[in-house]
Amino acid sequence: MAKPTTAIARARCLLLALGGCALASAASADPAKVVNIYSWAEYFPASILRKFEAETGIKVNYAVMDNNDVMETTLSAGHSGFDLVTVNASPHLGREIPKHLWQKLDKSRLQNLANADPSILKALRRVDPDNAYAIPWMWGTLGVMYNPDLVRSRLPPGRTRAIDMVFKPEVVARFKDCGVTVLDSWVDVLPMLSAWLGQPELSADPDSLQALAVAYKAIRPSIRRVTTSGYYQQLAEGESCVAIGYSGDAMVARRLIAEAASGITVEYAFPEGTVDIFVDSFAIPADAPHPDAALQFIDFALRPEIAAEAATYIGFAVGNAAAIPLLDASMRDNPAIYPPPQVRERFSMGRPYTATEERAFARAWLRMKTGH
Repeated sequence: MAKPTTAIARARCLLLALGGCALASAASADPAKVVNIYSWAEYFPASILRKFEAETGIKVNYAVMDNNDVMETTLSAGHSGFDLVTVNASPHLGREIPKHLWQKLDKSRLQNLANADPSILKALRRVDPDNAYAIPWMWGTLGVMYNPDLVRSRLPPGRTRAIDMVFKPEVVARFKDCGVTVLDSWVDVLPMLSAWLGQPELSADPDSLQALAVAYKAIRPSIRRVTTSGYYQQLAEGESCVAIGYSGDAMVARRLIAEAASGITVEYAFPEGTVDIFVDSFAIPADAPHPDAALQFIDFALRPEIAAEAATYIGFAVGNAAAIPLLDASMRDNPAIYPPPQVRERFSMGRPYTATEERAFARAWLRMKTGH
């Protein structure tokens, strides 16, 4: 998944308050008492990082991740200097384990490991069969975010499925004037479109890709933006009315609306069929210079009260079962964050794709979104 530029700017201010995010800032500290973290902008509030530093004496250097592909390129080059990364499970972690980019976790050092959510650990096993390399941090679903006040007046008579508001040409055309956004991420959009078309799974078969291209071509004139940056802020400010987005970002949009007291409403709906999930997990690079410090940070973050504090701050579902009872009921009982059993039964995590498949999907997506 990718995070919005507004969140990145906020995190950079946070990092400056902590003393800077560049790895070079560790030069004045004891090199053995440092942990270099590479993660999304809002995943760790300043309060948590300060608590860890005060308790352990380990200096936290925090670099903001732009996207998982950049992260993979950075780690593949070697000597990145990072000790701990929050990596997307599929397809990234799944394809990176065979490349030996990550080291096995010394679970004997993780006293709080039992707090990890068993159901999310089970989902991770699709890409990390023995849960040997990664521990879940945050997770969420992919769905449709929309402004009900702008949408209701434009809906056709009768029942409309949420996913049809983006993928059904005659429906999405009704929202062209108020703005429709699609994530610029083939990893998210192509499986969703494939499921909508009734394909068994996303396939690099030429006929399957052609069907996706035809379906997207029919809706492209109604799409205002294809971006993973700032889309939830645009919804929060009334600049768009429908978007494919992440459940956690819907919660952030609501937070922005509350802060602005604008009166705008943003709803989040699951697709009626398969519900794609993402899991961002802690993993330690194979050449991490401070793996012991990284393990200390993971164990610290696995404490229920720490995980609950982070989840409350960001609005994503936390992969820590022991933290859930500590959450406010408004979050704990929010079905957009923690879906009910009937939705969980439809959860799906994409399988790891081969390099050939990924190239085919990336090329297809570039042609689809540009029309060339």
